[in-house]
Amino acid sequence: MTAAHCDGRTDETAHRTVTVTADSVTERTAGRHDDVPLLTTARLNELARELREDIERLTGRADVPDASDVSVTVRMTSRWECRRPPGSDPVQRTRLEAVTEIRVPRDGRTAPVVWQWAGPDPLAALRSATAQLTGEIRAAATALPLSGTFTGDIVLAPETAVHFAHETLGHSLEADNYHDYAARSGLRLGLRIATEALTVTDGPRPGEPEQLESTYRTDDEGHPATLTRLVTDGVVTGVMTDAAHATLQRLPRTGNGRRSLGTGPAQPRMSALSVAAGSTPAADMIRSVRRGLYCRGAWGGGSVEDLFVIRPGYAEWIEDGALTGVLVRRLDIKGNKTAALRALRQVGDDVACFNPVTGCGKNGQELPVGVAAPSLACEDLTAVPVPGPRPRRDDPAPGRPL
Repeated sequence: MTAAHCDGRTDETAHRTVTVTADSVTERTAGRHDDVPLLTTARLNELARELREDIERLTGRADVPDASDVSVTVRMTSRWECRRPPGSDPVQRTRLEAVTEIRVPRDGRTAPVVWQWAGPDPLAALRSATAQLTGEIRAAATALPLSGTFTGDIVLAPETAVHFAHETLGHSLEADNYHDYAARSGLRLGLRIATEALTVTDGPRPGEPEQLESTYRTDDEGHPATLTRLVTDGVVTGVMTDAAHATLQRLPRTGNGRRSLGTGPAQPRMSALSVAAGSTPAADMIRSVRRGLYCRGAWGGGSVEDLFVIRPGYAEWIEDGALTGVLVRRLDIKGNKTAALRALRQVGDDVACFNPVTGCGKNGQELPVGVAAPSLACEDLTAVPVPGPRPRRDDPAPGRPL
């Protein structure tokens, strides 16, 4: 791909989206399409239909009551963008995005399960997430809401752990946040904040078999991307910087000055956050728990200064070191970031990548941020119920679970 499509004077983007349901196909486009490398409508339609067929097979395996009433919508997008960092040649990028919404019948309503992936092979990614998605579909149909606050042992599967790492560590070690609250909250350079099994980096990892999609060669200030070691053996060893905060805090520049297309100045932002594999199998984590929760899937998370929240897709109760088959949903895991990291006791050997379509928002800018993480086992984490929707007029009583 050459720079012929992009003059570099201004940011530019284009996309083509095809949405497929059981009985309709729609297309939406934005930006110019005459000379940019977008996939054709026919190819996007083909990929969307293949994803729908795979998800329908998963629904059958999940033993969902009223499976014939499950609806599946798939949105496939081919996206192109061009930006020009200061003093650098124009940078072009294309990516394929898949978002699926599965509506599962539940007590006269429908409960949603959403799966997303940004990368070259969404079909392979979906198939590698079979166990996760099957469990989420089953939980949407049958799990009861968490009935009360629980504090204790919680094991996070990789697809949940990526959000824990993103919210507790990633945001805290962005240089502006590090300056404003993290350093004085205990996440300070040179301090031990977690078990020696925890090592975390941000940035490109050349030679790895599966790269996170949010890696890049230079940031939006023209500085080369570097692999920044944020935590080494449980000790804080790095902070992600842009030019301004590197100067302000006398820190090394790490190539993390990023901005959304068409917006203002760059900010210190994560790019591709990676928690290194530990040595503990997830099964051993579960066996070590007398009573606790095993969390899978994720709706996302958020943070405000030194507080965080993540929302698993569902959880399964653990009793005496074994999964019970009792599923709960509509729960948040929340608390103080530093305390949660100090509660981390085991790091799994089962790293998985999360390449989201929806971006991470910060100060009005949204950017793609990939994360890789293994299972994580924590003690003294807190899970709280998520309030349900208001009852409909024809509901016999309030409080019906979704």
